[in-house]
Amino acid sequence: MKKLGLFLLGLGFSIGLSAQSDMMLYNFNAIPQVHHTNPAYPQQTKWYIGLPAISGISTHYHNSGFALVDIFEKGTDINQNLAELSNNLDERSQLNLNNRVELLGVGFKTGKGFVTLGATQNIDFKMDLPYQLFQILFSGDGSLTNLDLNTFDLETINRTNFYLGYQHKFLEDRLTVGLKAKYIFVQQHAYIERMNLSLRNDGNYNIKATSDILIHTSGPSAFESFEDQEIMDVALPNNTGFAFDFGAFYQINDKFDVSASVLDLGSITYNSYNRDYVSEGTFDFEGVEIDLSKDDFSNVGNATADSLEKAFNFREEDGKSYSRSLMSQAYASFNYHLTPKHSFGALFHTRIWNGEMFNDYGINYVGRLSRTFQFTAGYSIINGTMHNVGAGFDLKLGAVQLYLMSDNVMAADYATVQTTNFRFGINLSFYGKRAKGMSKQEKKVKEQKEEAAETASLLYKF
Repeated sequence: MKKLGLFLLGLGFSIGLSAQSDMMLYNFNAIPQVHHTNPAYPQQTKWYIGLPAISGISTHYHNSGFALVDIFEKGTDINQNLAELSNNLDERSQLNLNNRVELLGVGFKTGKGFVTLGATQNIDFKMDLPYQLFQILFSGDGSLTNLDLNTFDLETINRTNFYLGYQHKFLEDRLTVGLKAKYIFVQQHAYIERMNLSLRNDGNYNIKATSDILIHTSGPSAFESFEDQEIMDVALPNNTGFAFDFGAFYQINDKFDVSASVLDLGSITYNSYNRDYVSEGTFDFEGVEIDLSKDDFSNVGNATADSLEKAFNFREEDGKSYSRSLMSQAYASFNYHLTPKHSFGALFHTRIWNGEMFNDYGINYVGRLSRTFQFTAGYSIINGTMHNVGAGFDLKLGAVQLYLMSDNVMAADYATVQTTNFRFGINLSFYGKRAKGMSKQEKKVKEQKEEAAETASLLYKF
């Protein structure tokens, strides 16, 4: 049980925290990495190179159940805070964490198309907060005596994506369609396939537990020895699959455009380092005696793991190969261009996990002030959490492009935040020469006006 706990916690927290929404990035095509949200979004650059490991670093955190201040507020009783918090949680309460590092990214224009290729390292951790379990453990008065937990979901994945994308313009460049293919290696994965848990509390913290639990894990983890393993078997194990991103962008006229995308449609087959953790039967669980107000917090993990291992008697088994779909996302956007330099947009985003949708809504402003500096700002409601004020900018110093953005710049006080993220990167980006004279469309319109004027003049003379 300790191994399983370390596996899940290490995988979820080892690189970063996120509820991946990218609300500020989606409409901000000053940054080439916008293709990660929609492979069809038109690029401003003629070609770019994302510098290895620093071309794109994004870290996200989302907790719809509580903020740290709800537990650790100075001058309050932590035990009482936990009791109050547990009563405020419900079935929609979630903890989502994510990190993405762009290992390498390259993009270049070709005719009416644009090609992207590269690799990213992604870590995702999604968990339903077990609100009923919180209530039975922390309610403090024994009022909650019965619990049937069969809807608790958890999944975590650490993967390397190698991608190749292409977008192409149609209908006189008004419609852009994009596709990205990914070949994926998964270093670590875990998810709960079956969680049937019944707890009966007699009011004195003596709990009778009946369990039927199956947890799948795959991939080498931190507690295993790698002395006899090849490094490539660890970095690129035999846990592979394909996924696809699809997108479209349509310029309605000079004032309006719409776009949409669907990401991570695919699945992974897990064959390497598979382990299952199984608990079946009826057990007595006496609970964990810890007083957090007496600075006993450092022992919570070990004491809880020992108690759960003893109570539920998890056994570790060699796991069989299994397949699992990726956690997909979808975006849709509508934009109004006040002028060529200033636009306003409305954005919808959803994450799809185990057949359930978790929705985000946002509005944003984009200022394309110059080739040197572009700016975006907006407001988002992310999975029910309010007060997410986002902003970002891109600064171009010759060929070097710097960018920084966040979906919630108000998150400086980490104790009160429930949703935040940041994205940082450095690219070598080239826009090409400035267009001289009129565009083909402008020339065509001018020619048509001149022909109409000439025809009118001839008719008048006649």
